[in-house]
Amino acid sequence: MPDDGVIISEKLATLLNARKGSSISLKNSAGKTYRFKVKGICEMYLGHYVFMNQKEYARATGQKYAANAYLVTMRRHELQEVNRISRKLVKTAAIETVISNSSNRKILGSYTGSLNEVIFILILISGILAIVVIYNLTNINVAERIRELATIKVLGFYDNEATMYIYRETIILSALGIIVGFGFGWWLHHFIITSLPPDAAMFDPNMYPFNFVFSALIPEIITAALAVVVHHKIKKINMLDALSSIY
Repeated sequence: MPDDGVIISEKLATLLNARKGSSISLKNSAGKTYRFKVKGICEMYLGHYVFMNQKEYARATGQKYAANAYLVTMRRHELQEVNRISRKLVKTAAIETVISNSSNRKILGSYTGSLNEVIFILILISGILAIVVIYNLTNINVAERIRELATIKVLGFYDNEATMYIYRETIILSALGIIVGFGFGWWLHHFIITSLPPDAAMFDPNMYPFNFVFSALIPEIITAALAVVVHHKIKKINMLDALSSIY
């Protein structure tokens, strides 16, 4: 811990628009305001915290440091047992309040649980939309170029080559969509993660390789699955009927 400043939690720094080297003003329960220099920012996901050593506390407040809280580690970590002991402690005249890490984790879990449900619905809707769009566009492409497909099959193209003749455009567009989606998705992810949580909590704004891999696998699987459907459809093209049709 620094001797000439404090370390504050990340969400508190965001709300105060503070960064390393800046000064902040904090008011205690008696209404007196103190100024501190920010020497560092730590990663905390629930609540707001200011950390300082005894020397900095005495310098800033003009009072001698005296502990007024205890860190208690319970042998049984079940939420029900923690709540029971917490209520028992609060009933005593010596304890003003009890802050439980288990309760904090439960509160943060409720935030992330709701967000996960929304994200799952968005992924599901996006997947259905991708299936409808790719399938319809490919069907239109095949229908408009059926004589062309029949011609290249007559010339000796295999079914796989005929499928790639049509579906290569879809594969290229899907790859470009994934690349563009990485950039737009990163911005959208950062916007949601920083805007959605309440003032007392924050989510991890970082992106990890698994995020990009998983988001790329979804359109790749959809594109590959529809390629199988298109391949079977091209195999069933009646070349004689297609070439003898009059437009």
